[in-house]
Amino acid sequence: MPGPLQGIRVFDLTGHGVGPWATMILAAMGANVIKIESEQRVRATGRGDSATYRGLGTLYMHAHLGKKGVYLDLKLPEGQRVAQKLLEDADVFVENMKWGTVQRLGLGYEDVSRINPRIVYGNYPGWGSTGPLKDKGSVDPIAQAFAGPAAITGKLGGRAEFIRWLGLHDFTASSYIVTTTLLGLLYRDRTGSGIQMESAQQGASIAIQTSRIAEFLATGRNVPRMGSATTTTVPHRAFLCKDRRWLAVGVLTDAQWRGLCAAIDTRELLEDPRLATNPGRVANRDEVDNKIQKILKTKPARWWTIQLRKRKVPVSLFYDTATIPDLPQVRTNRYIRRVRYPRIGTLPFGNLPLQYSKTPVALRPGIWPGQDTERVLKEGWGEDGAGPNKADFGPKGSLEKGVLGGVTVVDTTQGLCGPYASLLLADSGARVIKVEPHEGDYARHFGPPMLGDVSAVFFHLNRNKEGVRLDIRKRTDRNRLLELVKNADVFLEEEGQPRLKRLGLSYEELKEQNPHLIYCTITPFGAKGPLRDQPTAELVLQAMSAFPNDLGVPGEEPVRMGPDMASLGASMYVTNGILGALHHAWTTGEGQHLTVDMLGTLIHQRGITWTSIEDPEEWTGFYCESDLKPPYYGYKTADQTIGLTALREEEALPRLLKALELEEYIDHPLFQNSVRDIMGWNGDANVALKARPIWEQGFQKNKAEKLVELLQQFGSMAAPVNNYKQLFSHPQIEALGMVTVVEFPTLGKISFLRPPWRLYGIPRVSPKPYIELGLTATH
Repeated sequence: MPGPLQGIRVFDLTGHGVGPWATMILAAMGANVIKIESEQRVRATGRGDSATYRGLGTLYMHAHLGKKGVYLDLKLPEGQRVAQKLLEDADVFVENMKWGTVQRLGLGYEDVSRINPRIVYGNYPGWGSTGPLKDKGSVDPIAQAFAGPAAITGKLGGRAEFIRWLGLHDFTASSYIVTTTLLGLLYRDRTGSGIQMESAQQGASIAIQTSRIAEFLATGRNVPRMGSATTTTVPHRAFLCKDRRWLAVGVLTDAQWRGLCAAIDTRELLEDPRLATNPGRVANRDEVDNKIQKILKTKPARWWTIQLRKRKVPVSLFYDTATIPDLPQVRTNRYIRRVRYPRIGTLPFGNLPLQYSKTPVALRPGIWPGQDTERVLKEGWGEDGAGPNKADFGPKGSLEKGVLGGVTVVDTTQGLCGPYASLLLADSGARVIKVEPHEGDYARHFGPPMLGDVSAVFFHLNRNKEGVRLDIRKRTDRNRLLELVKNADVFLEEEGQPRLKRLGLSYEELKEQNPHLIYCTITPFGAKGPLRDQPTAELVLQAMSAFPNDLGVPGEEPVRMGPDMASLGASMYVTNGILGALHHAWTTGEGQHLTVDMLGTLIHQRGITWTSIEDPEEWTGFYCESDLKPPYYGYKTADQTIGLTALREEEALPRLLKALELEEYIDHPLFQNSVRDIMGWNGDANVALKARPIWEQGFQKNKAEKLVELLQQFGSMAAPVNNYKQLFSHPQIEALGMVTVVEFPTLGKISFLRPPWRLYGIPRVSPKPYIELGLTATH
């Protein structure tokens, strides 16, 4: 059967990685996507920084699965006529160029909506449509620098560090584009009218740090870099074992702490009352970590992996990219799938981490640039089952509360992943009823800072929700949950179907009383394989997807990505899966079962790696060699570190050196290498490492702000490496409109981070505190 977006026609005017990756996801969900590009543009970007097959880059290949490729010059009248003809019957318009570019092509919202008033129209520029930086370009390393991720990543007491595998923040922004697009479609389902939408890459890179930014907003203090550790839970870090292998251990609950103590056979830690709860362990971090490290160093990592998994403690070895495709968990759940690519053959790609029971998603064969031009010029969109989408089965009434006003979500998840997904639904107008166990969501007890009697992380992730506490092992509480679900639109769970089936709460059982229900299961490692019943934690997921290999120094203690990229990244696929299911449900009346795998999310987002290391023409690009490169810290200036990209044109290099008073190096042998190798970290890292002191000799004569402007004049994108204080004092953040302040009677003024999207004409939901309704609460 086709995916939930069958019949949705997407006019794809995106470029680079962010936009094409988003429309690839829409295509996998069943949309008919026509990719518009110029032959000249493909020659410039088709290779990029990735490995190639027959001259075509793997980034381009993965991001263009399942589409139709059309060459069209929109600067010519004939190209304009063809575009306008396609837009007459399109459902969605997507572009991510610099703000103002598409308007100059005569394809701004006002132009397109005159052609098609029902168009769901999305602008997704790097910096948004207003503010001092709106005319600038943005790519992954610039987002890492400006939006704060680099500042919270790095060794304890060390320098801010960039992820050398460039693309994760690009593809995170892609997820937010998908969310915004789906919300726009749901708006049209309800109203029959089109809508203009907007979201910025920089905004997405800020939003994905919501759990970490919550700490800053509560205190005004910068979040520290902690190597492999985190501020919120202890122990949650890498430990060195007897065989010199590092082990990722992530204890999130007090039950897991007791399991850890049993696994490593230490009554001393188990019986210490100071350490019985997470706040106590955070307060005694060094003592806890040191004692555990001493014990774990007595036996090999494999031994401890077995013992900890027996007791359901989140744990993993740190894997490299060569090993991951052969892991039983990866193979069993088909996280990497082979797909046919024209002119090349069958290659491995990162599979989507979500699946539906009635409208399955699937990666479809890729395109060769421009391959469908003649057919589309002749046939247009072709036969795709398109037709009017009426929300006959959706909620009725006003949209004053948001696009999802009238939707009820029952959320039984804890921690980060599920709660962030339900927060995004609540921020879009849904009523979210959070079901906690009697002891409460374990995120309540994350480490300081606290807001009232709960952690800042819990406070921020659970705003705009109502809560009840239930013990679903008890029949009376289970019946209360059934009453809630009976009238709900969405049910979120992470217990897994086998356990819930024993309690009469599986999808097959709940759909009998509510056939329209969208039932979403979040799994840590997938529904199959040896790890299907194991819990997980942020560092464990990062370790199993090799991202710590793209940070730090091989052999030394691993460095984690500072943002909770695994947990909140998976949240985006949960959100998008639910929104896609709602679109299908509103137009057909059918509910269904949705599953989203957390490990699968990172394997998918790193999908280009699997294609790049198969059998490319040359082992090049950061998708192949990022784990072999030295750390990338950016470049020092007179006052602040910056991140940058290489110049667009080689010819500009001598002029830039002269402007930096580095003329003596114009004829230096080192600077006869390509600008890609001597600037940034995407090319030959050894050349860049040798060139960095020379660049910094010129850079440190300038302050960061002035230097960024200078580099941009010569064709380099650059941005300061902001900590959170610097980030939230920058005028561009005010322009993005993502921060709002609410005053509470007991806590005073609290700043909240809003989602990065804007739906024109739809009011934003104002943050309200989490309200516990009590055990007897029903609809």
